[in-house]
Amino acid sequence: MKEIKNSVQALNDQALEHVAGGYGGEVVSSGSFASQTGTSLNLLVSWNVTSDGIGQKTLNVTVATTSYSLYTGALVNAVELTVNGMMYLATPNAVNYGGNSLATNVLAGFSIPNVTGPASITAVWHFNGTYSGVAMNTITASGVAAF
Repeated sequence: MKEIKNSVQALNDQALEHVAGGYGGEVVSSGSFASQTGTSLNLLVSWNVTSDGIGQKTLNVTVATTSYSLYTGALVNAVELTVNGMMYLATPNAVNYGGNSLATNVLAGFSIPNVTGPASITAVWHFNGTYSGVAMNTITASGVAAF
């Protein structure tokens, strides 16, 4: 579990390769972006693109939460990832984090072959709960993977 203190920060290349795949070919591009809920509970989307050397690229995406203490179940298909208009669903990992430091907890990972860039990415987590007194049905993070 990687802790992030004070604010959401981009992961460095080595950490990003570990969280968002890093398997397969050479990493040709990487990045991350986050939601802005107004609370300390946000989605962090980390991505990298690998090339197999013959022109095909794979987009590896990790969807995680950043929060203080958080307990959630693994609700079926509660994470949606849309890449260039194509939707992918995942059942997120349960989160059982009782710490008092801001931490990152991975919900789901995706590996999408044969992607062309730049790729528009939107991640939605159907949280359907309350955090710090704020009711949130969904938490959304959107960005562009430039490659």
